[in-house]
Amino acid sequence: MEERRVDEFSEFHPVINIIFYIAVLGLTMFQMQAGLIIVSFLSALIYHFYLKGRAGLKYLGMIVGVFLVTALINPLFSHKGATLLFYLSSGNPVTMESLIYGGSLAVMVCGTLLWFSSLNAIITEDKLIEIVGRIFPHFALLLSMIFRFVPKYTRQIKKNHFAQKALYGKDQRFRDKIKTGFRVFSITTTWALENSVDTADSMRARGYGMGKRSTFHNYHFQCRDYVVLLWILMWTTIVFIEKVSGRVETIYYPFYVVKGELFTYGAYCLLCLTPIFINIEEAFRWHRLQSKI
Repeated sequence: MEERRVDEFSEFHPVINIIFYIAVLGLTMFQMQAGLIIVSFLSALIYHFYLKGRAGLKYLGMIVGVFLVTALINPLFSHKGATLLFYLSSGNPVTMESLIYGGSLAVMVCGTLLWFSSLNAIITEDKLIEIVGRIFPHFALLLSMIFRFVPKYTRQIKKNHFAQKALYGKDQRFRDKIKTGFRVFSITTTWALENSVDTADSMRARGYGMGKRSTFHNYHFQCRDYVVLLWILMWTTIVFIEKVSGRVETIYYPFYVVKGELFTYGAYCLLCLTPIFINIEEAFRWHRLQSKI
C-alpha cells in the first residue's frame, strides 16, 4: 500500500505552487554551477521522500539508472580536458574533466526528474484548471473535459473488450486478436462521437456561450500565500543576480574550476527547502495546539 504524507505546502494557492516550481526548475535546468545543482538535487531528494516515504524507493531506482547512464555517456563522446586519466580500448582518451562534467550533468538531470516527481503530486488536475481558468477559461473548460473523458474512454474500451470476449470467446490466433482490437476500437470511437454530440447538445440546452459567464474558484489568496510568495521571490532574485554577475560559476574545460559563495548556496537551499520548512512549521504548530488541549 502506498504511503501517503500530509503536505501543508500543497494546501497553498496553486499560483504559489507553480511559481515555486518555475523557480527551482529554472535554476536547476538552465545552469550548470556544481554547488547549485547539488543543493537542488539533495533538496528534491528530501522532498521526494517526504511525500512518498518508502514508496519513493522504486522511483529512486530509476533515478540511479538515469544517473549512471548520463554520467558515463559524456566521457565516451567528449574527450576535452587537460587531466588525462586513461585510454579506452578504442584509443580515445578519458579525462577527469569529462567525467566531472558527465557527473554534474547527471546530477542536474536526476534533480530535475525528482522535482517533476513532486510537482506531479502537488499540482493536481483541479489546481491546473484553476491556474489556466483565470487566464483562458475556454481552454480550462476543454482541459477539464479531456481529464474527464480519458478515464471514461478507458473504461468504455474495457467494457467493449469484455463484451467481445463474451460474444466470440477468447482469441486463439494472433489474427483474431487483431480483428477484435479493430472491432473494439471502432465501437469505442463510435461511442465517443455519439457522446460528444450529446455533450454539445446538453451544453447548448443549458445556454453555454450565451452572455457573460460567471466562474467559481476554490482557491483564494491568504496572508500566508503573500508571505511565502515574497520568500520565494526574494531568494530566487538573490540567486539569479549572483549567477548572472558571475560570482557563482563552474568552469569544466580545460580545467575544473568552481567559483561559489556560501551565501548563494545558503540562499538557494532556503528556496529549495521551502516546502520542508512549511511542513516543519505546521508540525510544530500542530503539536503546540495539541499541548494546550
